[in-house]
Amino acid sequence: MARLLIIICLACVLGQAPAVVGQPVPMAPGPEATPFAPQYRKHQSLALEAETKARRHQKFAQQDPGKTASMDRYDVLAYDLALDLYPEVFQLEGVVTMRARVVGGAGDPALDQVDLHLGAGMAVSSVQSAGQTAGFSREGDILTIVLDRPYLPGEELTVTVTYGGNPEGDSFGWDYYAGAPLIWTLSEPYGARQWWPCKDVNTDKADTVDLRVTVPASLMVASNGLLIGTSSPVADRVTYHWRENYPIVTYLVSLAIHPYSVLEDSYTGLDGQVMPVRHYIVPGTLNQAEAGFPVTVDMLQAFAAAYGEYPFIDEKYGHAHFPWGGGMEHQTLTSLNYGAFGQGIIAHELAHQWWGDLVTCADFGHIWLNEGFATWSEAYWREINEGVDAYHEEMALARYTGDGTIFVENPGNFWTIFDYNLSYLKASWVPHMLRRVLGDEDFFAGLAHYRALYGYGSATTEQFRDAMEAVSGRELDSFFQQWIYGSYFPRYRYDYSFAGEAGARRLQLKLTQVQTNTGIFDMPVDVRVYSPGGAFVDFTVPCDRREQWYTLDVPDDALFIALDPENWILCETIPGGTSGVESLPARETAISGAWPNPFNPRTTVQFTMGEPAPVELVIHDVSGRRIRTLLHESRSAGEHQVIWDGKDDGGQTAAAGVYFARLSVHSRTSVAKLTLLK
Repeated sequence: MARLLIIICLACVLGQAPAVVGQPVPMAPGPEATPFAPQYRKHQSLALEAETKARRHQKFAQQDPGKTASMDRYDVLAYDLALDLYPEVFQLEGVVTMRARVVGGAGDPALDQVDLHLGAGMAVSSVQSAGQTAGFSREGDILTIVLDRPYLPGEELTVTVTYGGNPEGDSFGWDYYAGAPLIWTLSEPYGARQWWPCKDVNTDKADTVDLRVTVPASLMVASNGLLIGTSSPVADRVTYHWRENYPIVTYLVSLAIHPYSVLEDSYTGLDGQVMPVRHYIVPGTLNQAEAGFPVTVDMLQAFAAAYGEYPFIDEKYGHAHFPWGGGMEHQTLTSLNYGAFGQGIIAHELAHQWWGDLVTCADFGHIWLNEGFATWSEAYWREINEGVDAYHEEMALARYTGDGTIFVENPGNFWTIFDYNLSYLKASWVPHMLRRVLGDEDFFAGLAHYRALYGYGSATTEQFRDAMEAVSGRELDSFFQQWIYGSYFPRYRYDYSFAGEAGARRLQLKLTQVQTNTGIFDMPVDVRVYSPGGAFVDFTVPCDRREQWYTLDVPDDALFIALDPENWILCETIPGGTSGVESLPARETAISGAWPNPFNPRTTVQFTMGEPAPVELVIHDVSGRRIRTLLHESRSAGEHQVIWDGKDDGGQTAAAGVYFARLSVHSRTSVAKLTLLK
């Protein structure tokens, strides 16, 4: 069904022609001058977005972004922002009311004061508690309010702050476009406090936020959630009332104000619910918007199928133009540079509605949970839209193998929060690799569980890890330690040779992790064995030691191998030669076969021990997941056999398909392919 695209002119909404206002600052460049034209190189938008966020916030980098003891004692329920904006003189006048509930146990003391964040550039004229004039004090960006009385745990309190000024910093902008004001906000990470008093902490989302914004009548206000209505309090001024009814973190509260045109579209949800999709566009970009933005609905459908329903479906989604490079994933309404119409950035900011807005990083040390998943989603969209080759092409573009941890050790340093190489690129390889480790079924089921646990709240890396472990049954601590908290990457040298006769040809393979600037990685490694004509057979072998040996049964006409042929690991592979396998232990310590194979319902795995030693024999599926431990004990030299009844460790019958029996003795590993029929 073709989607209906409607252009709404601001003059039609307000019943008058847009006025031309003064121009106290230079006009922002039009779309023809922006550096984000489609011909620019891949990821240019994200790179500049990361750099700009860091650079424009760097003057606040030494501030303590944390919370006070008072902030731990209350839970925000709602904010109401009543803002009067005067772009001609760069002045904001505001009245903000916060409603909160005191938290704690029966034995905790009553709360007699509350702290809010508010930037020093905002002058406070009065404060109220429960409607009564209250005392207050300020230190740095902390506003302390004396409550009208002590409040016990479980009680609700209300405070109101009347304030004003020209917001300092770069989280609130008075710009112009084509001669008209373009007022915008971008508060990530700690910028909300620069223009409104709030508890600027990711772990405390308000249940609702009302924004009543009064501006010159020539302007249109776009913001989070639903437009409740408009009114005209005085001549030549208009008030827009927006309400966000879903929980929202402070840095995602936004304003985008300009005489916009509106491009209308709609999305039909998984249960048939129709949701508006609106794009607030600046003059002169209609053709680009009509060509570039309709794909947003296709992406909504694709991501909803993969991640669960769009999390704010009772409200809206769309874009609002603003002058920043790149975009910002403001809840229900992404702010996007007026020259950015590429599918990559649209997919990135939309994916944030799940990974960043629905589930928000608990603090900016864990920013990879936002940016890594959004960057990976660009590749996932290409897989859905163009196929798996496009997915791997996109991941190759996001490859980064430099130093540094993905985890931000000092979230007071904005350059490290928005490190493009680590927080965006390398971080996007974490879901990519985790997808390969777990397989698609467990990976996407794990994301659903993560969403169910922390949706409309916040989470840490460890909480994400635990959610994925709970669904997959896999131990993932080593994965997250090496990729999130560790530096660099593995470098695999592989040496191999073929041996044996017709009907019993085998690959003798040695893998060596040769990296010296970091520790040993524990990852399943894909091995592809090629035959003439391009035919191949794939194996997955575990690699968790400096040096490991493998013996694999391969086709009689096998010619050569490739390691990690589809680039599922952020690694380097270094071809060795056949000389490195001359010291391969004798064939007698290895799996000698399985009979019957293919099999149903059971098979007998046969193996030979060249000497007495502890031995482990396990069954893995094709993703490398451990299915069943058949043997974990010492065995004598000689011939041995173990029956696998086709069941997993929990006693459930395994699904039909390909499995691998892995025999481990000291550093030597032997693998045999098994096929379970049904």
